[in-house]
Amino acid sequence: MKRLIKYISKEFFGPFLMGIFGFVIFVSVELLYQLSDKIVRNKVGFDKLLLLIWYNLPYFISMGIPVGVLFAIFWIISRLSNDNEIIAFQTLGIPTKRLVIPFIIIGVLLSCFTFLLFDTIVPTANYKAKSAMAKYIYQRAEALIEENQFVDAGDGRYLFVKQVDKENGILYNLLLYEVSYDNVQLFHAQKAQKSEDKWYMDDVRAYKVDDNGFMALDMSFKKLELNINKNIEEFLNFAKTANDMTTRELKQKIDTFSKLGEDVSYLIVSYQEKYANSLAPLVISLLGVCLSLFLNLKSKSWSVISTFVLVVLYQGSGAWLGALGKEKIINPVYAPWIPNLIFGLSGIILFFLLDTRLSYKITEPLKRLLG
Repeated sequence: MKRLIKYISKEFFGPFLMGIFGFVIFVSVELLYQLSDKIVRNKVGFDKLLLLIWYNLPYFISMGIPVGVLFAIFWIISRLSNDNEIIAFQTLGIPTKRLVIPFIIIGVLLSCFTFLLFDTIVPTANYKAKSAMAKYIYQRAEALIEENQFVDAGDGRYLFVKQVDKENGILYNLLLYEVSYDNVQLFHAQKAQKSEDKWYMDDVRAYKVDDNGFMALDMSFKKLELNINKNIEEFLNFAKTANDMTTRELKQKIDTFSKLGEDVSYLIVSYQEKYANSLAPLVISLLGVCLSLFLNLKSKSWSVISTFVLVVLYQGSGAWLGALGKEKIINPVYAPWIPNLIFGLSGIILFFLLDTRLSYKITEPLKRLLG
């Protein structure tokens, strides 16, 4: 078994790195394409674009690890099949199911590494990428604000913005909480924007609740200065969103905003996603190797196509279900885990079907179809 693990590991990391490299190139080009209008309009230098990609690189790598794993699995199994090495293993008394074990071990190790990325390097890099985006691409500090997310403004103040017009620097449906030991103040404004070096809220409603829970103030204003102790640009530059936080920071935010009675579904989803996405290499390893052995793929073209299809299904379903969780259509705690559950169970079923009569009955027509 040690020799088998060593042999598979040696064969694994070449195509694995090739898969990650291809994914990083693809998403980097896609990012620049989406920002192309603003890059040209604001005359962003090539060095700034490289800096933006550099800051996004840890996130791209963490999301690309499952792609590399799947590509490496299909690539290796197709080569082993073409070279009749799988038959040679079986001749030596190594059943097909045992070939799954080295890939599962690699998947476990890569899942641990992915979690370390998600919980240490990625939050810091995401924050720097967001700052670079606002400074060099949009050239507006308010572009740092994420829609539908709370940010800590310091001194017991929390800001929530429903919609952000990054082009014109306007914040719509803004909520500002001021929490102290004996009262809570809430300001709701239809919009806020900068005028003469100051920020103002329009169509404001102000509420104040005392420590007994009774309404102490309810007033309306046509216009009111957005009073934050720090300069608003400085505040925006240091504001963190869910993607910029570690699991510990997210847990603290969930506890804080839950006490305020606010909906924290998006924070819960972000918190659970860090764990669920970290398991992607293990889940993809289980499904990928079992599917590849089950179908006995020999064509490297089908390996590339299978990698693309499974990655789109896995990551696409994860994004879609995460959005449903944030809207509380699905329980936000469970939403990020559903793709892992579905793909993991599929892998387990295929594992138990390997080397059975039923598998041969199913795969013979598929082999003729796929070549």
